[in-house]
Amino acid sequence: MTRSGNNLIEIARRRERLIARAAAQRAVIAVTFRELESPAAIADSALGMVRFLRLHPLLTAAAVTVAAVALRRQGMLSLTGRAVVVWRLWRTVSAWWSRLSA
Repeated sequence: MTRSGNNLIEIARRRERLIARAAAQRAVIAVTFRELESPAAIADSALGMVRFLRLHPLLTAAAVTVAAVALRRQGMLSLTGRAVVVWRLWRTVSAWWSRLSA
């Protein structure tokens, strides 16, 4: 067989290996995507709520006020502590989200 014939055979074999490798990679991506669908849906819902709250600050303030009145029995100190925890969580999540979006 000629040298160019050997090169063509080697190219065909390499092509087959690459096609098989790409198929295996697509299968791995499909499995990973299926595993991430549920967490992604939850995150999407949470982001939708955050967007809603950002677009409706008066409604958010009213809800916080109602919650404060309803939880008044527990004392303002306890409520303040919880508010600080929520505020820190919000700052962490928003910083994480801005890095993820960038």
